[in-house]
Amino acid sequence: MHLALLKARALLRLDRPDEARRVLDDASGIPCGSEESVTWRMLSGTAHVRSGDAERGLKTLIAAQNDARRTHSTIRSEISLNVALAHFALEQYDAAERALSHVTASSDIVYARALEYRGWIASSRCDAERATAMFSSALDTLDRCKHYDRFLEANCIRALAHLAVERFDRRTWAIVDERRSRMDWSASGLSHPRFWIAYCAAAYALDVDGNPLSAAREARAAEHIAPNSSCRIEAICKRSSIARYAGERFAQRDHAESAAELFEELKTAGLCGDATLMPLVLAEELAAAECPAQARLVLDIYLSHSRASMTLFISHTPATYALQRLVEGTVFESAGDRQAAINRYREALETFTRIGYTRRAVMAALRIGRLTVDRKLDAYADVATSHLAPQSWMRREIEAAKMQSVRLTSVQREVLALICQGKSNPEIARLRKRSLHTIRNLVARLFEIFEVTSREELAVQSVRRGLYTPS
Repeated sequence: MHLALLKARALLRLDRPDEARRVLDDASGIPCGSEESVTWRMLSGTAHVRSGDAERGLKTLIAAQNDARRTHSTIRSEISLNVALAHFALEQYDAAERALSHVTASSDIVYARALEYRGWIASSRCDAERATAMFSSALDTLDRCKHYDRFLEANCIRALAHLAVERFDRRTWAIVDERRSRMDWSASGLSHPRFWIAYCAAAYALDVDGNPLSAAREARAAEHIAPNSSCRIEAICKRSSIARYAGERFAQRDHAESAAELFEELKTAGLCGDATLMPLVLAEELAAAECPAQARLVLDIYLSHSRASMTLFISHTPATYALQRLVEGTVFESAGDRQAAINRYREALETFTRIGYTRRAVMAALRIGRLTVDRKLDAYADVATSHLAPQSWMRREIEAAKMQSVRLTSVQREVLALICQGKSNPEIARLRKRSLHTIRNLVARLFEIFEVTSREELAVQSVRRGLYTPS
């Protein structure tokens, strides 16, 4: 009896609920009214929830909860945890939060998992800041627990990796990087979070650190450990994206076509979970690789699957909707439909900004900037990426746009160079054989053009934009 309950727990942690149900159905010798009986019903209800029958699972869990008043407090906490899971599956987030409030801090690993669940609820509500705080708290609590759950740790690291990339959050990424380096990934059942962490690491290296070589290595590692063909396609698309921003157009096209060939071998009707978004990733990369017809075809496959699948429709969070709009804009742009592309990009920008996905919002802003002249969006992208590495492709695009907007006279360029060399206004006036009043006016005008308030800032901006190279 105890072995059956333990085996069912293990199967549920491995996300194999149908096998867990069979083990529980075969269990025998469980005394009615005992803690084992309550545990059996709790695991049975959880298995139904994880199998997709959340309503039936919730009824079973509520029944177990009603009979668990005299059981150990940890069992009551675990039942509340799984009741919250059922409400979460039914998108009843307030009810899920109420259920989690009954999980006691003394329940050790169960409490750590409750913090993780709060993180997923916050993510579903597009509250990225709270989600980051909850996942981080879950990991801190896990470190103090008597028991260890590597699945909890892996899933929290994965969630934090995604949030750190989308929010340009260096502090959170440091946690991810340290945790992933010492994590034991040898256990079965960790392939998916391990893949997604490597995938996010490639995006972080490229977009935040501006290191395409490190990004390429991470993407290659993600492709190598991909648990299925869908994940492998996404990894290849990431390699294509890295090649694109590194200026390697032929490698970009080669990777995009390779991903498209693998996609043709898939049965897209069977895609579920994270895999449902894979066609969007592929469509975007095909469009960027100047394959508009293929991109449109893949996008249509995604859209038709979305309409046919009520589950996918329900799971369309604002982030997913905004991603769809961003990809549609890319496909329209590659096909030459400029106005349709701008409209889609603006919709994506509005949603990504609202939910705090800075990385995607900046991408949308930069794409609008390619097609229009919008100083407000340029300013937004500049501020949002100000703490990224100068070699990040985003910073390079922003600085290039700034250079195009800056038109300096030959006199202004000469004065700018002297400022960068550390010359004072009187020294510049003597070297240029101009009055001090004239030089002061020239310097003030340079401050206005570069939107700075000090000579040091002016020098830094000049070097960043390639207007001055230190000897």
